[in-house]
Order: sequence, then structure tokens, then C-alpha cells
Amino acid sequence: MNVQQRVRPVPLPDNGPARAIAGLFAAELQIPSVGLDDNFFDLGGDSLMAETLVLAVQKRFGVKLQTSVLLEAQTPREFGRLIASLVPAHPARQLIVPVSGSTGHEPIAMIHGITGSALFANRFSRLLKERYAIMAVRGMGTEPGEKPYSGIAEIGSTYFEALTSVTGQHPEVLGGICVGGLLAIEVGRLSYEATGRRPAIILIDPPSPGSPWLKPMRDNRMTETRRRQIARKVIYWRLLRDILGGVGLGQTQLGRHLRKKAFKSALLQATAGFVPSSYPCDILILASSEWGATTVEQYKGWASDKATVKTVVIPGTHDKFRVANMELIDGEIIAFLSARGAAASEVPYRQ
Repeated sequence: MNVQQRVRPVPLPDNGPARAIAGLFAAELQIPSVGLDDNFFDLGGDSLMAETLVLAVQKRFGVKLQTSVLLEAQTPREFGRLIASLVPAHPARQLIVPVSGSTGHEPIAMIHGITGSALFANRFSRLLKERYAIMAVRGMGTEPGEKPYSGIAEIGSTYFEALTSVTGQHPEVLGGICVGGLLAIEVGRLSYEATGRRPAIILIDPPSPGSPWLKPMRDNRMTETRRRQIARKVIYWRLLRDILGGVGLGQTQLGRHLRKKAFKSALLQATAGFVPSSYPCDILILASSEWGATTVEQYKGWASDKATVKTVVIPGTHDKFRVANMELIDGEIIAFLSARGAAASEVPYRQ
């Protein structure tokens, strides 16, 4: 069943590009913030500022515009609608699912775990969804006819571009469950490189960086023997998936099971042994007591002197961690983002 049928989509707001354009308005006018319905000229904009602003919008969205466009689109909301009509939808936009019930403003992108399903993101509490618009990212390869991405670089850049296409701005608050945390770190790195602003990363019981099987192990080395074992799993499950799909049984219970196994093996191959590059960011690690001791120490060792890491270890096992601790996890996320927002208001663009 298509994930977009199981997690009931809410309409994507038409103010995605508008939020990014409001930021460009504020930067050009040298004021703290601009509302979506604030008029550029009423705020003090002149013809010289208009030319600079239009150049910035062209560069940000990759479109060609005349300066006179500000006569027909004088507010960020109007300008955003115009841009949305000019920018083609990213082909991976289908991977981004707005979580039903989200009414907040600043978007949080939550990335899937090892199964590729985005359904975990629908379990966030009402309180969190009132404050933040949650965007769930599902995996490519979970639906009939799709092939999983083969490497971290492909996964990271595709999710980054798809989120940017949907929201109209580079993602700055990212999270992930289990292996999705590693992917969130990689997407956050791309966002930092694009904007120079340190993103917030929320890791929900993630595996240790560099883990060969994406779970704590006594021997945590990624050897050639383990690489071959993982590669054989990819070939095995992909072959069975394709055989059932080829004879028209891809949508049977067994066919869906094989597609899930093929996705998991491909994601394991892409991420096993992966150690993300360290960069300026703010990280919240919510770890189960089953994985926590290993995970927390290794991420603290991974973080650079420009990265901050807050850790919370909660009693429980990895498998039931999210469901059993929903309200506690959401409370920690809200506190983390609130504290970060308060600090950012004092220093708007921390490097």
C-alpha cells in the first residue's frame, strides 16, 4: 500500500518559497524579519534594492526574472506563488509526506529508519505538531517499481533537494529514527554548506557512526568479509523481489515482504560503516538504555569542537523505543529546539 495512502497527506502550503523569499526581503532591507504579507515597498524598498533582491531570488531558485516582477508580486506570499509556478517539481518530491495534524510553522524533516517507512512520523504528539510542521521522508524503493538508492551521496543529495523543493527553503531542522539519524546528519551537512547556518539534528536511538551492522557490537570494525556478506544479502533479496515482480506477484503479501527486505539490505549496504563528516551543528541524541552507553560516547567523540551534543538516555529497548516514550521524546525535542531558538535570537547566524 502506498505510504501516502496510509499517512493521510495534508495539502502542501503554497507559502514554501514565500518563507525563503521573506528571508531575502529581510536581508536586503536589513531588518530582523518580514511577514508573508508585508509589502516590499511599504517596508522601505527602492528600485536599487529591488534589483539586488530579484538577483538574489534568481540565484536562490534558478529562474530568470525582470526587476519589474516586484510590481505584480510585492509581498513574499505573492512572490512565492509566482516562483512556485516557475520552478518544476523535484522528481523525488514523492518521498516527502506532510504529517497529518501538523499546524506549526518551522518544518522538521524526519527521515525513515531501516524499513524505509515514514509511518513512524505520524506518532509524534499533538503538542509537537502544533509547534512544527513535520515532513516525513520515506525511502525510495518501498513502492512497486522503485529501486532503492545505492549510496549515501545519492540518498543525502536527493533528500536535501526534495525537501528544498517542497518547503522552498533549505532544511535546517532534521531528524531521523535509527539509521535515519545518519541520513539526517548527511542532509544537515549539505544544508550547512549551502547556507552557512548550523542545522539542528534530532537523532532518535541512532546507530553508532561507523557501525558495520547499524547496531552496537563488540567488534565494531567494517571488514572486507562483512562487506561481502552485506553485498550477498543485497543480491539475494533483490533477485527474489524481481522474480516475484516479474510474474505479477509483486503486490502479494510475499511480494511486499521481499520488497521490504530488498530495501533494507540496500540501505544497510549504503550506510554500514559510514562515518559522517563533522561540521557545525546542534545535535540532540535520544537514546535507549539498550544502545545508549555506546551511542552517546561515540557521537561525543565524533562531534567537532563546533558541534554541540545534548544526550538523553531513556530506559528501554531499541525496537519499542519510539512508541513507548512518545511524550517524553517530544518534550525533549521541544525543549531542545526552544533553547536553540532562544540562543539564535541573540546571535542570528551562528557559524
